[in-house]
Amino acid sequence: MKAAPAIALPLLLCAAAAQDAAPAATTATAPATPAAGRAEPALSRQETHVRTGIAILAKMLDTLATVQDRDTAEAAVAPLMRLGEQLTLWAKATATLPPLSELERMELEDRYMPLIKRVNDRLKSQAERIAAAEFYGSRNLPAALVHVVQSAVQ
Repeated sequence: MKAAPAIALPLLLCAAAAQDAAPAATTATAPATPAAGRAEPALSRQETHVRTGIAILAKMLDTLATVQDRDTAEAAVAPLMRLGEQLTLWAKATATLPPLSELERMELEDRYMPLIKRVNDRLKSQAERIAAAEFYGSRNLPAALVHVVQSAVQ
C-alpha cells in the first residue's frame, strides 16, 4: 500500500458536543488565552466541542510525528486506534448539540478554521511521509490509518 489514506479530517463546525479534553498538544494550539487577571468568558458547548476535536487531531499529529522506523510505526498503532475511537465518539456527539445560528457558526469558523486547516495539512503531510516510507514495514499501521479515516467520515 503506497498511497496514504486521505487524512484531511474535517471538523464539523455546524454542531458540537462538550467533552473535557484540553485543547491540543504541542503541535497545534488553540487561540491565546486572555492575560492574567481578566476573566475569560465561558465557552459554549459547541466551542468546547470544536476544541476537543482539534485536541484529538493534534494528538493524532503528535502520534504520526513519532513514526520514524518499524518499531515506532508499530508503537503508533494502538494510540491511533484509540484516537480513531475518540474521533468516532466526538463525531457522534455533534448530533446532540443544539444548532448554531449563522453568526455563531461564522464566528467559530473565523476563530478555528485556520488552526483546523493547519492541523489537517500537517496530518496529510505526515501520512504522505509515512506512506512514502512504505509504512516503515509495518503491516498494522496502514490498517490503523484506514480506521482513523473511517472514524472521521462516520
